[in-house]
Amino acid sequence: MLFPLRIVSWSPIEDVAAHAGVSRATVSRVVNGDTKVKAQTRIKVEAAIAELGYSPNPAARALASSQSHTIGLVTTSYTGGFFGSLMDTVQTEAESNGKQLLVTQGRGVEENERNAIQRLYNLRCDGLILHVRAIADETLLQLAERGNRFIILDRDVPALSSRCVVFDHRLASHMATRYLLDAGHLAIACLHGPTQRASSLLRRQGFLDAMEEQGITPVAVVEGEYDMPSGYRQTSALLDEYKISALYCCNEEMAVGAMLAITERGLRIPLDISLICYDSGDRAAFVRPALTSVYFPIGGYGTLRNA
Repeated sequence: MLFPLRIVSWSPIEDVAAHAGVSRATVSRVVNGDTKVKAQTRIKVEAAIAELGYSPNPAARALASSQSHTIGLVTTSYTGGFFGSLMDTVQTEAESNGKQLLVTQGRGVEENERNAIQRLYNLRCDGLILHVRAIADETLLQLAERGNRFIILDRDVPALSSRCVVFDHRLASHMATRYLLDAGHLAIACLHGPTQRASSLLRRQGFLDAMEEQGITPVAVVEGEYDMPSGYRQTSALLDEYKISALYCCNEEMAVGAMLAITERGLRIPLDISLICYDSGDRAAFVRPALTSVYFPIGGYGTLRNA
């Protein structure tokens, strides 16, 4: 069924003032809830607003009040379990505090991240949440020195430590590896993310710490991307070269790809190869066999969850 379109013409404030027979300033006072406006005048203005379809410009109101009631989020990506959980958590928190959320992505490229931050400040966001990888610490320091309000997520900038929310990726990886070691595994490999990311290095180090504590040498420590295709490719190459009894994947997307590579060879999880991952998504609960994961909820501490 086709629905007819209704063309709406948004009238400027001057038209409302003329229609109600009042000044532009009076219309503005009514829109902003000034209780000193006479009831009769308020009724006339509200009737004109309804008849003409006037809508206040949010940007103009923000300029006048110095508050837009908007929070900006700059994230690396819109996809993946971590980013989905991040956006959902921030959205819920913003709404509970009467704020709107604007989201843009920097794609892990410095210029894109700088432009994304500038766009959100141009929209007069009251504050920003920055999940950025490439932008330099010096640039973040300059933003802070200019009085901009923001916090930095999942990144440690020593000079801005009070603004940083950092997850203990090293501890989470240590927990996952100890789970395999406590189950009696000795031939263990690790699949981690790009080493140019600080969080990837921490995840890898947590694995190495746990192995070293038990005096066990990893079968292999393999770098990949945090996605399913990379998990599949790297695990296939790993199985071509090594015999392992357990694999730790440093994120959920990798683990799903690894699962496909393992089962395609006729190997059974967990009877032939145990598989564990670390992430904040929910995909682990919906694959079969279910994945064991160290679940790290946004803003929380890591807990071991058997999906």
